[in-house]
Order: sequence, then C-alpha cells, then structure tokens
Amino acid sequence: MDIRERLIDIINSWQRKRLAILGDVMLDEYIIGNVERISPEAPVPIVEMKEERYTLGGAANVANNIKTLGGEPFLFGVIGEDREGEKILEILKEKDIHSTLIKDKKRPTTLKTRILALGQQIVRIDKEQRDFISSEIEEFLFKQIRENVDDTDLFILSDYAKGVLTPSLTQNIINLAKKSGKEIIVDPKGQDYSKYRGASFITPNEKEAKTATNINENFEIYSCGEKLLKIIEGKGVLITRGEKGMFLYQPDLRIFIPALRTQVRDITGAGDTVVSAFSLALISGANPLEAALIANFAAGCVVRKLGSSTLTVSELISILPEKIELRDENVYF
Repeated sequence: MDIRERLIDIINSWQRKRLAILGDVMLDEYIIGNVERISPEAPVPIVEMKEERYTLGGAANVANNIKTLGGEPFLFGVIGEDREGEKILEILKEKDIHSTLIKDKKRPTTLKTRILALGQQIVRIDKEQRDFISSEIEEFLFKQIRENVDDTDLFILSDYAKGVLTPSLTQNIINLAKKSGKEIIVDPKGQDYSKYRGASFITPNEKEAKTATNINENFEIYSCGEKLLKIIEGKGVLITRGEKGMFLYQPDLRIFIPALRTQVRDITGAGDTVVSAFSLALISGANPLEAALIANFAAGCVVRKLGSSTLTVSELISILPEKIELRDENVYF
C-alpha cells in the first residue's frame, strides 16, 4: 500500500469518532460590501454593506471542522449572556453539534468582526475579555467534562488566550485525559507552555513557537522543537509554517512537510483545521507523520476559502497528491 492509499484508509475510518473540544468559543462576523468613495469626514473608505455573515470561531470552529469531516464533536466552553452567545447556540443547533456552554454574566461572548471589500479585509474589530474565568465557572466546567470522559475518544484544547483555559483547568483536563488513557492535543497560545505539560502533542504556528521558546534571533527550528518538547514532556510537536509547510518533531523523528501548492485566499481558522484533522487521524490509527500529512493537506484545502471555513472528506481526498514520498527528513509530492 502506498502512502496515498494509506492516508485515504485513515480518512475513511474516522467517521463517528468522538472528540471533546475545550477552549475559547468565539463568533466570527463578516461584513462584506463595496467601496466606491472616500468618507468626507476622514480619509477612510466608505463600505456599502451587501452581506452580513456569521460563522463559528475558535474552539467552536474546531468542533465545526470535526463535524464536517465526519467526526462527532462535543464542545465545552464559556459564552456571555448576550446576542452573540445566542447566535453561537443557534448555529451549533443548526449544525447538530453537541455542546455544553456555560453563560457568564460578567464577560461578553468573544466576537471578531471583519469588514471586507475589494476582495480583501479592510479592518477587524474585536470584542472580548481576556481575564480568566472565575473559579466557580472553572469548577463547574471541569465537572461537566469529567462526567463525559467515558464518551470521549480524544481531547482537544483550543487555546486562544481569552481566559477559559486557565493553568489549573488545563492541567486538570490533561491529567484527567491521561488517567483515562486518552490522547490530548493542544493548539497553544501565549508564552508559558508549562500549562500544557503532559499533553500528547501541541500544534503551534512558527511565530507562536518562537514566542514560547524565546528564540527570535538566530531561530533554528530543530532547537525550537526540542525545547518545546522538553517543556510539555509529551510525544511530539507539530509546528505549522504557513507557505513553508510544517515541521514534525519527536524524540526520534524530524520531518519537513512542504505546503500544498494552492491559491491562498484566507488563512483565518487554518490552525483549527490542522488540529482537527491531526486529531481525527491520530484517533483513527495514524502514526504522527501520517496524521501530520493529512493535517497539512486539509490546511491547504481550507485556505482556498473565505473566513473560518471547513472541508469535507471528499474535498480532502480529492486534493491528496498522487505520489507522496519520504526521503531522509523531507516529504516530497
């Protein structure tokens, strides 16, 4: 069996796999319009709105990706008692995504509003509160997660540094997953990755990896991967590198995976797609390299689309290269 056939077998075997997603739930708003004149009040364009669109963001986008790919996501998080929170619940219901979202009266639902015109994003407006959730909400959230651990095949932590994944909650979830014999994958954020100690894999982008290791000058990716793995004491690190592809680091494996050649329209949410596909592949029997290959191709497909997008199994299989080879520390296709 060649590599492509093996990847197809893995993709076709992950239907109905149950994954718990925990983290920062967000709503993405897109205001799309035309620009034909400049404001007389200030030197800025006037956008005549033609369309308003809402999509799931953050941890909710991870759940959406898993659902679209055929898995069974269970989303845990916190929203505010506001219009944006209700919109998230409405979309989740439409998509038949199971969720336990705790309403916090003291914080707004995180909202990212993007205004697009002339085929590009003009400005983004963020409505958010980054303070950690209260100990009471943290305790209740963990209780809900603990009660569902037996119905979960794998855990994903989607951290956007919006306050839900406190160091204590993160460690409690990781310890719970390990005691239950479940893999736990983290899409990390911030400077202190010690909060992720014990996770199986982390999937930072290159900028995040540099920040977490404080290796901005004379950056060397081997040293970065080694340092990150020592911090989390896990199985491996998958660093996403945009147009340069990905780098998989494990104690006995270092592999460079090139990006899929494609027309990039929007990278928003690509990291959510990566952690979703990587996790689905792992829980379906893929080794870390096979899972990383699938995640790489999934990201190459989703960046062709506008906004926080998803992809289907048929789309993913259709873009797999006919020939995939591994030579030394590099993948070729």
